[in-house]
Amino acid sequence: MTPARLGGLRTLRGRSVAMISGLLLASVTVFGVVSVAILRQSLVTQAESTLYLANDTAIGQTLTAVDASGSVPTFDDVSLAVPSDGFFFVIQDGEVAVSAFFTRDYTYRPMTERELTHVRDGMAESGYTTMMDVADDGGYLVTASDVEAADGQELAIVSGVGLTDTETVVRTYALWLAVVGIAIAAFAAVFGWRWTRQQLDPLERVAEIADEVAATPLSSGEIAPQRRVPRDVRHLGSETDRVADALNRLLDHVELSLNARHRAEESMRRFIAEASHELRNPLASIRGYADFYAQPDAGADPLETQGVLQRIGSEASRMSALIDDLLLLARLDADPVVARDDVELSMIVAETASDARFAYPGHVWRIALPDEDVTVVGDEGAIRQMLLNLVANAGHHTPDGTSVTVSIETTSTSVEVVVEDDGPGIDPEALPTIFDRFTQAGSRSQTRGTTVGLGLAIVQALATASGYEVSVTSSSAGTRFGIRIPTSTA
Repeated sequence: MTPARLGGLRTLRGRSVAMISGLLLASVTVFGVVSVAILRQSLVTQAESTLYLANDTAIGQTLTAVDASGSVPTFDDVSLAVPSDGFFFVIQDGEVAVSAFFTRDYTYRPMTERELTHVRDGMAESGYTTMMDVADDGGYLVTASDVEAADGQELAIVSGVGLTDTETVVRTYALWLAVVGIAIAAFAAVFGWRWTRQQLDPLERVAEIADEVAATPLSSGEIAPQRRVPRDVRHLGSETDRVADALNRLLDHVELSLNARHRAEESMRRFIAEASHELRNPLASIRGYADFYAQPDAGADPLETQGVLQRIGSEASRMSALIDDLLLLARLDADPVVARDDVELSMIVAETASDARFAYPGHVWRIALPDEDVTVVGDEGAIRQMLLNLVANAGHHTPDGTSVTVSIETTSTSVEVVVEDDGPGIDPEALPTIFDRFTQAGSRSQTRGTTVGLGLAIVQALATASGYEVSVTSSSAGTRFGIRIPTSTA
């Protein structure tokens, strides 16, 4: 069970369910209060109509009896004066002359003194039409009318109808509303919990994956592949699915970036180690000669000394060339800007191949050029150096007798300079890192573990700065390096 499941109302799911249930319960409550008030008012209005009808009937019967006999009717004469659960009485000269109380089962009796006192006191306080409790009989709607008989007698007739049925209906209706409201809220809570759980499951998985990533050390080393948030087809395009997709893409970027950083760090360590190794050998040789001939009793022969100095100069030149290559790579890393001029490519290929014949006389050098001169846009010095490094790579890493062909191949969108040899080929494991600095690879002259150096790394850096593409393919039948230069019509 995850902390998100245990959070209760602290979680988005819990708050959503509580909000939905609360809103539904509040809506039902407001609806119930309003509908109960409307129902009660409607029932009271009906009771008022019944009351006024009963009161008019009581007035008519009373005045008829007074006109006929000169006195108010007796108790037995008013059995039909009011409806069930009602009463009336007549006040003559300040005293109750007659009264009748009708029960809900249509029996009637005279009103008790206590009932009469309650009604008269309530009418004195509230006016002619009011609601009041009559003794222990419950709530009643009561009205009073002052009338004058034909003989001049002044009478007060008080009528009332019971509100017990009205209150019973209202209470029953309110109870049912409460039951239905609670049932709706409970149903909303259960359904809402299941629905929000289904809808928020992707977010919960996002949280789980995020927790795992947060617990993964990312400060150094290669990053192992992290779990991804599974995509649910039921939620494709929803906000939760978009969050899951964004996290997956973020993890892709983070893994690629951190692993690229790790590879760069490893490459830098290897580069520093190899550069130090390449510089250490000539420095050790120079230091050894210098220490030996600095001794007073060295007794060196002048011819031997001259050879030693030549050797020291050769080692110094080697270090100078290495440092120049390092400075060039550093400049291209910091500011990869090259010239953009028209360059006669055919002439550069011809001159480079001609120079290679003298530098590597044990190889067979060939050139293959189009019938027409080929002109491209670029930096002439950069193109010369790239081609020279590829030619030197072929001459240095293949045995004597190898045939090397330098050619130009054209298409409608590009020009490709190709250096191809029929030497023993490059170890397939070395191809992915062949353009790295000081990469270690199986020698094409069959001496294993040779350091390729910086030549191919410079080719790659110059090509990238110029907007060109460098490719290599190799097998046991030979190796092909190509520099693809886009033309102006590309």
